[in-house]
Amino acid sequence: MIGILALVLFVLLLAVGGERGASSILTLAGNIFVLTVTIFLLAGGFPPILLTFLAGTVISYLTLIKQNGKNKKTGAAFLATAAVMLLLLPAVYLVVWKMNGGGLNEIQAIQEDVMYYYNVDLRIRMLSIAVCINLLSVLGAVLDTALSITSSVHEVAVHRPELTRQELFFSGMRIGKEITGTTVNTLLFAYLGGSLLLFAYIKTGKYTVETILNSKFLFQDLSVMLFGGIACLAAVPVSSVCGAQMTAKNIKKNQVQN
Repeated sequence: MIGILALVLFVLLLAVGGERGASSILTLAGNIFVLTVTIFLLAGGFPPILLTFLAGTVISYLTLIKQNGKNKKTGAAFLATAAVMLLLLPAVYLVVWKMNGGGLNEIQAIQEDVMYYYNVDLRIRMLSIAVCINLLSVLGAVLDTALSITSSVHEVAVHRPELTRQELFFSGMRIGKEITGTTVNTLLFAYLGGSLLLFAYIKTGKYTVETILNSKFLFQDLSVMLFGGIACLAAVPVSSVCGAQMTAKNIKKNQVQN
């Protein structure tokens, strides 16, 4: 069934997207390959944070530049994504460390298959793995937000070349206000949809509210959604600045040459 669903996805990408759809398939395959290599290297004992940085850089390059072409829009989006992820790293690390959010949660730890079939002595720093999971989980949303902002700012600058950098920045901020609501809702429903079974288990087990709020299983899932929303909101001003600076500089350069 997985193969059939993947085939349907690829056919629809080609039918709807045409050449861009084919490019999306290649980018998706490249990103899956990067993530697969990252998992094997993590299992081999390579530094998780360094691997996450390298994997995030390659994924951002494939998604933005290889798929959409090398131009001022994708360059600004790449720069904005890097800035947001670097700003997010210490916050994610601090929160995960304070909450001790790495490793198996309470529900996973009591399952029989963990006790009898899996080796839990992996000799891998689970706090660092939890940081990597949070960063890679929010990367896609940040890439989407950054490219949407920089592309919009570029289009505004092309049609209104007389606008200043400050005016282009505020146009990006206005565009960001329009898309942040849908982006945060997407993250929310992605979390809720994937956690319905967990909520049903909690209801059946009659856990207290205090136990749930202080549980690792709630923190691990909810932190991804919250960090994703924070990162997308932070991407709006950062992308607006990068888009305004690079687009205005490019237009001014073209005017001087002409």
